Amino acid sequence: MWLRRLLLPGMRTVLFLLLLSPQLHALLFSAECVETFSSPENSLPALLSFIDSASESLYINTYTFSSSRIAAAVAEKAEQGVDVKVIVESSPVGGMPDGEMQLLKALRAAGAEVYLYSGSLRYNHAKYAIADGSRVLVSSENFGEHGFPVQKLGNRGWGVVVHSRELAEYLTRVFMADLRESRRLEDKLEFYTFRQVPEVERSWKVYCLPGMKVEPVVAPENAVEAIVKLLGSANSSLYVQQFYIYPYWGSRQGSPGNPPNPFLEAAIDAARRGVKVRLMLDSYWYNTREDNPRSNLRTVSYVNQIAGEEGLNLEARLALPYENNRIRLYHNKGVVVDGKAVLVSSVNWNENSPTRNREVGVIIYSPTLREALLSFRLGEALDIVRGETPAGYFERVFLEDWHASGGKGRGYRVAVLLLLAGVAALLVLIRLRRR
Repeated sequence: MWLRRLLLPGMRTVLFLLLLSPQLHALLFSAECVETFSSPENSLPALLSFIDSASESLYINTYTFSSSRIAAAVAEKAEQGVDVKVIVESSPVGGMPDGEMQLLKALRAAGAEVYLYSGSLRYNHAKYAIADGSRVLVSSENFGEHGFPVQKLGNRGWGVVVHSRELAEYLTRVFMADLRESRRLEDKLEFYTFRQVPEVERSWKVYCLPGMKVEPVVAPENAVEAIVKLLGSANSSLYVQQFYIYPYWGSRQGSPGNPPNPFLEAAIDAARRGVKVRLMLDSYWYNTREDNPRSNLRTVSYVNQIAGEEGLNLEARLALPYENNRIRLYHNKGVVVDGKAVLVSSVNWNENSPTRNREVGVIIYSPTLREALLSFRLGEALDIVRGETPAGYFERVFLEDWHASGGKGRGYRVAVLLLLAGVAALLVLIRLRRR
C-alpha cells in the first residue's frame, strides 16, 4: 500500500525499466576477503593501509575531501607513478570545506588527476575507492578529519574493504561514467605542506570466509529496490543506524507515514512479521529540531507510537554521546539483518539520497551455517556460530552503541529530574527567606 502510494506515474515507469535491466538488478559477486572497520576506532589506519596497497591504480570518489593527512598518502602514490584519479562534489551543501580546493590543487601538483562532479545528478555523495582493479573500499564517511580521525575522536561510521575483482570492475565502470560528467581541475598549487601522515595502530578485522557474496547498492539506479529488499529479508533481527531518517518523503507539508518513506515502512513491516527491530538515529541539534517536521525527534516518536499501539518488538532511539565524548556525530548509514547480512553505504534515508544522488554501498552476505556444514568447512561453521563474520562485527558495534545510549539516556533523564527538583527546592527556600 505504502509503496503504491509512493510511486508517482513517472517514477513507476523509471522503476519498471530499472527492474528489467540485468545490469542493475540483483547483482551478486564473490568476495575473497572482507576487511571491516569503524570510525572513530580504526577507520584511518584501514584507509591508509588501503591507499598504501595501491601499486597500479587508485580511484577515489568522495563527496568532500578535506583531510590533509589522507591527501598526503594519496599524493605519495601519485608521485610514485600510480594512476590516481579523484572525483569530488563541485557544490556540496554549504560550499566546500575550508581549504579543500587548496588541497585538491596540491594533489593535482603531485600528479593526481582531480575532477569536480558537475553532471546531471543532484549531488555526488558517494564515499568509495578502488585499488588496482581488485579491491574496493566503501564507507559512510567523507575523506575528512571527522570520518577518519587521528585521535579516535570523530563520527560514528562503518566501512569495509572488499577483495573482489568483479565488484571492482563493476564500480570502475560507475566511476568512469561519473568522471565523464565531471570537470577536470587544471589549476595546481606547487607550494603546499601536507600534514604528516601519522603512525597509527593498524588493527581491524579481516574475514576470509569461503562463500561470502557482495551486492553493490548504487543510487539512483538500484538503491531503493536493493535496500527495501534487504529490509524485507529480515527474519529474526534488524538493526539500523542512520544519521537521520525522515518520517515521510515528499514536501515539508507531509506527515509521518504520508507520503511514506519506503525504508522506514519496510523496517516497521519487519516488526509486524515478528522481527526484533531497533532503529538508532543521531541526536545532534540540527537532527532534533522541534520546528522541523522531518527531524529525528518526529521519527522516533512515530515509530515508538506504532510499537506501543501494536505491541511490536520495535524501538527507535536517539543516539547519545559516550561519556568520553569520543563520538561526535552518528553519521552512519548502516543496516544489519539477522546477524548474517550487512549494508555499508553512503545512502541517507531521505528521498533525495537514493533517487537523485550518486551513492554507493555494498551488502555483504556471509555464508550460512548450513552451507558451511554441507561443505565440511568446520572451522568456518564455528566462526559463523561465534558471529565472526562481517555482519557479526557490525552487529557488535551497533549493540555497543545501542546499550551505551540506552543506559546514558536513563541516567540523563534521572539527572534532569534531580536537577529540576533541586532548582524547585532552592526557589522555595529563597521565597521563604524573603518572607
